[in-house]
Amino acid sequence: MAKNQNTAVAVKDEKTNALALMGVDFAADAGMGMEGVDKDSFAIPFIALLQGLSPQLETVDAAKPGLFINTITDEVFKEVLVVPCAYQRRYLRWAPRSEGGGYKGEYNPIDIETGKILGVEKDADGRLRLEGDELKDTRNHFVLMQSESGAWQPALLSLSSTQIKKSKRWMSRIQGIELRTPEGKAFNPPSFSHVYKLKAVKEENSKGSWWGVDVELVEPVSDAELYLRAKEFNKQVAAGEVKVQEPVSDHAAEAGSDDRF
Repeated sequence: MAKNQNTAVAVKDEKTNALALMGVDFAADAGMGMEGVDKDSFAIPFIALLQGLSPQLETVDAAKPGLFINTITDEVFKEVLVVPCAYQRRYLRWAPRSEGGGYKGEYNPIDIETGKILGVEKDADGRLRLEGDELKDTRNHFVLMQSESGAWQPALLSLSSTQIKKSKRWMSRIQGIELRTPEGKAFNPPSFSHVYKLKAVKEENSKGSWWGVDVELVEPVSDAELYLRAKEFNKQVAAGEVKVQEPVSDHAAEAGSDDRF
């Protein structure tokens, strides 16, 4: 394996040197080919925590339960470093799995809880239903995640079902951070002032077991460029300018759930 990797690196270096000799300068042509793009030209990925029934297990060679996956690049991670930039709570509408499943949109919690959306009922298990579809309480954490290359990119971590308590705990931890101004006045810094690590933990109840998310505080953000990128991402989410990759199934989108039982 090492020999093949060394050969690949050598070939890449030869091609790079050849481009340089031809006078090709990538930096001088930066941005070309992307002139017509706008906010609707991109979709940010989910950070999903793979479960035993996750569809990526059939399509991604390195995928296995208990690993995180970037749902656009298919990169898999044992752990993920993230900077939390924005938060939203939504009810996601899913067709029954017995009918093939499928994402059918989302609703603001206020519209559900005040009765603005007509036809919402609770089933025998206490789950909200709308015309037979499940309305799943979902906590969306918009983050910058670190890729294998070390670069930071936007992503969405969606937590529902048993993982809602993880979301609440994370939000409480963020709110509990206290810093002081030079004058000694205490304040709560923005969520994107610190880096966190996502890890997978095995969880179970009387119905079975699954993989859940554990969030660990790592350190304050020390890179000014990273902080400014996170701040800008926060503004984009608040302005409704962020388009998320549409989930193909709740197993594909969620970061940990016991809903298969």
